[in-house]
Amino acid sequence: MNKSYVILIIGGISFGTAAIFIKFSDLTPGAIAFFRFLVAGLILSLGNIDLKKIIKYSPFGLLLSLHMITFILGVYNTTIIDATVLVSTSPFFAILLSPLSKFKAERIDIIITTIGFSGIIIMNYPLQIGYIYGNIMSLISAFLISLYTTLLSRNEENPLVLTSSIYISSSIFSLPFMIYQGIGKIDSTSVLSLLGLIFIPTLIGHTSVIYASNKVKPQYIETIGLLEPVVASIIAIFTFNQIPTLFEVLGSILIVSSIILVINKK
Repeated sequence: MNKSYVILIIGGISFGTAAIFIKFSDLTPGAIAFFRFLVAGLILSLGNIDLKKIIKYSPFGLLLSLHMITFILGVYNTTIIDATVLVSTSPFFAILLSPLSKFKAERIDIIITTIGFSGIIIMNYPLQIGYIYGNIMSLISAFLISLYTTLLSRNEENPLVLTSSIYISSSIFSLPFMIYQGIGKIDSTSVLSLLGLIFIPTLIGHTSVIYASNKVKPQYIETIGLLEPVVASIIAIFTFNQIPTLFEVLGSILIVSSIILVINKK
């Protein structure tokens, strides 16, 4: 299997922990985004911070910051499964945005994405309309991350330099949100949740996306990202006692099938 796909699958699995860590935290969305990306960026920079690169890649930092804040707002204002399912509609946005990418969407790409998205719809049936604000935030987050990965596909920068620069610039854009919203409640649970966010879905998850961004079609990156609601649902069984329904199981099967098709097509 292509190394980029292996890295993306590991990243997709790690994304499934994000909503769980966020749900446990009492920090504000701005504080989570700021500390998450600042610490991750400093770690990956290896003490070699390039201000010119941070400025150069600041548009990516802005998109990633906005994606993260809207996703956190989604998790805080709806269920874990709704937030992760709706943010996973990003493959459809990626196909719509494919003219901005160096890769072109083919008919088979649309079919594969439709299979995965069908799984998302089935998993989310019946839709709980009582969480409208959180659901809207999750959809906006899906659009932002698809735009982010689409534009990244044109970039040829060294992955480590690119990743650290984007993370640090993203933390800078998140700072005003933290100042406005405050930090929130700081306790051991929130700190451990933040560390989990930094080391698993950020350093593993988002870094895998940046690494594969100019090697794999954006719609494929987003399709593999559909692992997120599947993994989140499984973890939620043990952490929040949320037992998956028959629809969630059937939807998960379709999502995993779409990912297998992506890999086999490659």
